[in-house]
This record gives sequence, structure tokens and C-alpha cells, in this order.
Amino acid sequence: MQLSSLGITPQKEKQFAKKEILSAEDLVAYLPRGYKDFTRETGILPDTELSCLTVQVERFQTTHGRIKTLKAYCTIPGSGEELVITWFNQNFLLNKYQGVQGRLAYVAGKIRFDAQYQRYEMSSPDMFEPNISLGKRIFPVYSKISGMSEDYLTGKIGMALNYAELTRETLPLQVVSDLGLQSRKEALYKLHFPKSTEQLRQGQERLLFDDLLYFALCQEWMSRCSAVGSPFSLKTRQLMNAVLKKLPYQLTEDQDSVIQSMLGQIGQGKRVNALVQGDVGCGKTIVAFLMMAAFAGSGFQTVLMAPTQVLAKQHCADLASLVYPLGYEVAYLGSETKSAERKSILKQIAAGEVQFIVGTHSVLGKDVEYKNLALTVTDEEHKFGVAQRNALVEKAAAGVHSITMSATPIPRSLAQVIYGNTVQLHTIHTMPNGRLPVKTGIAVSRERIYQFLLSQIQRGHQAYVVCPMIDQNEDMGAVKSVQEISEEYQKALAPHGVKIATLTGRDTKTVTEKVISDFKKGAIDILISTTVIEVGVNVPNATVMVICSAERFGLSSLHQLRGRVGRSSLQSVCVLESQCLTAKARERLEAMCRTTNGFEIAEADLKIRGAGDMLGTRQSGDNRLLELVLAYPEKYSQAQRVAVQLLDLNPACPMVDRVLWECG
Repeated sequence: MQLSSLGITPQKEKQFAKKEILSAEDLVAYLPRGYKDFTRETGILPDTELSCLTVQVERFQTTHGRIKTLKAYCTIPGSGEELVITWFNQNFLLNKYQGVQGRLAYVAGKIRFDAQYQRYEMSSPDMFEPNISLGKRIFPVYSKISGMSEDYLTGKIGMALNYAELTRETLPLQVVSDLGLQSRKEALYKLHFPKSTEQLRQGQERLLFDDLLYFALCQEWMSRCSAVGSPFSLKTRQLMNAVLKKLPYQLTEDQDSVIQSMLGQIGQGKRVNALVQGDVGCGKTIVAFLMMAAFAGSGFQTVLMAPTQVLAKQHCADLASLVYPLGYEVAYLGSETKSAERKSILKQIAAGEVQFIVGTHSVLGKDVEYKNLALTVTDEEHKFGVAQRNALVEKAAAGVHSITMSATPIPRSLAQVIYGNTVQLHTIHTMPNGRLPVKTGIAVSRERIYQFLLSQIQRGHQAYVVCPMIDQNEDMGAVKSVQEISEEYQKALAPHGVKIATLTGRDTKTVTEKVISDFKKGAIDILISTTVIEVGVNVPNATVMVICSAERFGLSSLHQLRGRVGRSSLQSVCVLESQCLTAKARERLEAMCRTTNGFEIAEADLKIRGAGDMLGTRQSGDNRLLELVLAYPEKYSQAQRVAVQLLDLNPACPMVDRVLWECG
């Protein structure tokens, strides 16, 4: 249904489009990113907390000038204490509120005490409502849409919820009834316009189950479609053994065990459908390279798909360094591959002239035809959608072997719940010989960080500095952007000859590749970036990882970032810088300091985070679904049982239809 059907103008459609709201269906699915509970009067609380109270509005006053202000002078019934509420550059609100003068109003916001004037003050309140019964409600908070008021947004959402086709049921009514769930229409309405915390819980419960069931249906359908046997067997291991001899190190016991297990399965004529999971830097990639070499040496094609160009190109270069001297070529396919070059590569692939293909999702292109593809490898599998991973397998004949790799550590018991018995789970716990554990600490002094970085650079080492934001944001308080951190580091360290560069996801492909190349070559001492370097950047000489405003990152992201250092025999350090340590934030950061074991961190993350409120604004992708599965293992088991029933019965069910369409 088009947005114009709701009376939305072309100008407003453009504003919605910036949030990927392109239809009325998208609009009803645009859920609040959070909620503020104004249902209970709290009285005056400390200025770090939200206070909700009824006040008597005595008078309004406006000032004009460079900064315009609107002030409401109020008294607090009972105590008679004075409260002054201030709005900045919003004097137009006087027309809306002046009728409240001499009456009661319900207000919510953070209150501070002004000792000079002996009164309480509140700035830009979260709520100022003359209708007290209307004010005492749960207030949904949406991600801001530039140029659009929240009243306009919620008004259009309310209008859309009245159309039956936008809120139609996606599950059989019997399933909804048996599980005691809300209907989809009720759930959406309660999430957008909750009247109580119980209504909010009911709405979240339904949409949570929808997400878990979708993931379970995808997993179950793919397991049913996967062949048990495989026609692709190994004729020789000569190339694999030759690559193994070229390695400057010995495989760990875990790496060798994973390879032997997969080779044994292939020898029995069974199809390998393996998930190789392990900590950052444990050596999953070389396991994949060796398996690719085994098949390429037997005359088959192999393909590796990575989520980013940086990672794909790095894999391509590393693989080529191993197999090119042995007479084999590695072809690269990416969105930036020139047209003429791409045509030549596609011709070679179709003719079977190249055995190793590495690339991004471009390897899934309709114009890519493989001649005898026997093995697909998906790196950082949680970065891809279910349909994308499945599409890679579908490029090959039935029985193609599949290896997916993930550095998102999952406790084994939970991994078995998620993937079931159809996926062979292989876990690499041990790290390569000679690696020292990364020392991790919490720091609040920027000066001490500067001194430590300077000492490391003077020894010939390099460092990463990661920031949570690209641009400045006044609403984020003490959280600094890449630009701000870069300016501060330049001022402090550039006079000492330290070479500093920045990198963000906004930089062009050319700039990104140039900066990373210069960093690898040692032409840059400190690389200041966002999490764009979280995956795939491998610089053994980098010994320091500084994470600014570390409390803003999840434990899994912190662990991934820490994994960028400690990739050689040099002692490496991860510095968690934080100026805003709440009790919960400290608990999370201390968990990082206690262990470098990603599986222990994953379990700590689940324990600290708990189930949480993971429903929010239009998040998508398996990474989010995987987090939900990890947070709600019992509910996911229930979703798995329902998924089996639905696929067995194959009912007329929109969710089943969606999964069958997406997964082929």
C-alpha cells in the first residue's frame, strides 16, 4: 500500500524514505526505539533520574535575542517550592501552552536544584501536558526523522493501523491461540500506543516470537533441502599437503582435528555442512584455505564469500600467496571489479579454468556461472542473511559442500540449539603457538593513554583508536567523534612526529584501501576509525587498541575490536577508555579485563544483558536474530517445534510463504 493512500505528501515521502519507510507496511513496522514510562508520579528525584510530577503553572515569560527562551514559572502543590521550566528557541510553544496559566500540568524531565535562586529547574522537559490523565502514560520514543514532528509520525501510524491489510495475521490462528499470543494487529497497536507496561510486554512477546519463528523456519527449511550425500569426493590431497608444507607454523591440535573430521566425512561420501566457529585470530581461515586446496587439487572449483571488500581482498591476497607458486590462480570478484575484467573472469569461471574464486556478495551475481563448484566458504557468516548464504550453495549442483565461519563465539550448548543436528559444529578453542594473550585495562586519563601510545610507537609499533561515532553529536555528551578524537590526538602527538590517519565507513573505497595499505606498510602510526576495522584488518605490528567511550559498545564488538591486535608474538594491549562508568557498564568492561576467551565473554554478555528489550526500530539481518536466539533459548526451542509443524502441514501461512520464497 502506497504512503500517499494515507494522505502523505511527496515531500513527506522523501523524509520517510531516509528511514527506509517506502510503504504503509513499512510504516506500521517502524517500531519505537524505546519507551519512557510517565505513568507513576515520582516527585523530585536526583538530577540523573527522570522526575514525573504535577505542578501549578503560575505564569509564562519569553526572552528574545541570540538564544530565545520560553520559561514557565510553576509551584509544586503541597510543598510550595518553585520550579522553572525552560524551552530554548521554542517560543512558538507559548501559543500552545499559555491557556494552562493558573492551572495544573503534568511534567516529566530531569530536575536540578539552583542553589543561587533556591529553586528547582528543568530544561526542555520530556513532557508538559495540561491533561494530567493523558500525561500519565507510556511514551514511545522513535528515531528522529529529519523535518518531521513526532505528532505527525504517530498520527500517520495510527491511521495506518486502521487498515486491515496492513495488520493481517501472518500465523495460523490456531498457533496464535495455542501459544496465548496477541494477534498481530493487537501487538502492533500495543507497541505503538501502549496503555500499560503489561500491554507493552504482550506486544513485544508476539513480535519476538515472530522473529524467532522466522529464523527457525529458515533453519528447518534449509536443513530439509540439504542433501545427505555428495558426489564431490577428493581424488588427491596433494595440493592441500603442499600448502600445508608452505605454512611458517604448525597447525594447532584443534585446527588439525577440524580438518580431519571434515575429510573423514567426505571420505564416507557424506556432504559437509559445517560451521567452524572460534575466537578472533584462532586460525579458522587457514582451515578453510586448506579445504579449498583439497578440492581444487582434485579438479573442482571453490568459492569464498566475505562480507567486505577489505576482508575479501585480504583473503584473496593471502590465498594467492599460498597457491600461486604451486601453479594455481585465484580470481577476485567484487562490485568494484571493472566491466572488461569481470567479463574475462566470468568466462574463466564458466570454463572451469580457475579453481579458486574469492569475493564479496558479487560471487552470487546472476551472471556468475560455475562449471564444477564443489565447496562454498562463507566467512563471518553472521554478517550475511539466510537467503544470501543459501544462494551461494544454490549456485552449485546438489550435494555441494559448505563451510561457514564465524568469530561470534557461541557456547556449544546454545549453538546446537540454534543450528540443530543438520550442521556439523566445529569449535577451535586453542590459539596459534607464540601468541600472547592481549592485556586489557580500563583507563580514564587521556594523558596516560598518550604517553603509553608514544612509548609503543617509539619502539616501532602501531596502534588503533576506535570511536563510536563519525560526526559530532551534542546529544551524546562526553562521547567524542572520529573528527574530535583525531583533532585531540593530532594536537598531543603530532609534534612528536607521530603519523595519524582517520578512516570511517563514509570514506570511498579508494580512500579506504589506500589508508589500510599505508597502515599495513607502516606509513601510519595511529589509525583512528569507527568500527569499520572490526573485521578483516590484519596488521601484526599493531600492538595497541584504544577504544574510546568503550561503554557504548557491546561485549561482542569490544572483543572483535580487541582481536585486531595480538596477531603476532609481540605483547599487545587493549585500552578501554571510558568517562561515564555506570555500575552495569563497569561490570561489562571488567568482564573484558578478566578474560580473553570469547566463549566466556559470550556467556558473560548473556548473563549481564539478560533477555533485555531487543525489539526496536527496523533492525534486520541474521546478526540481530542470532542475538535474540541467544537471549531466549527456551522460546526459540518452542519456535523450532512450531516451525516443524508448519512445514509438515504446509498451511496457507504468510510467514511460511515468505520463508519458502526467500530460501528458494
